[in-house]
Amino acid sequence: MYILSMIILIFFAIIGLCAFITAVIDSMHSGAGELLLILRDLRTDTAEARVRKAAGICRNYRGARMICVCEKDSPEESICEMMQRDHPFITICGKDELKDLL
Repeated sequence: MYILSMIILIFFAIIGLCAFITAVIDSMHSGAGELLLILRDLRTDTAEARVRKAAGICRNYRGARMICVCEKDSPEESICEMMQRDHPFITICGKDELKDLL
């Protein structure tokens, strides 16, 4: 029984060490300005889910930015504005403004 418990302990210790090394490497390689997500063709029924998913990705990468491209005075724009309050890395622009932004 002692040998079995030591094998299990060593197994989980190796998994924990690998997870720690992966976290350290990820933190060293995620720098500012490396990731830019552009959400185009937002529809009212899927806009919130798409923005939340993209915001989760941006949160994992420090310095990442997200641009939501939508028409002015549309329901999609109001959804993006509500999400922008919680996530400061979101930028909202129209299709014509996207060319100037990039």
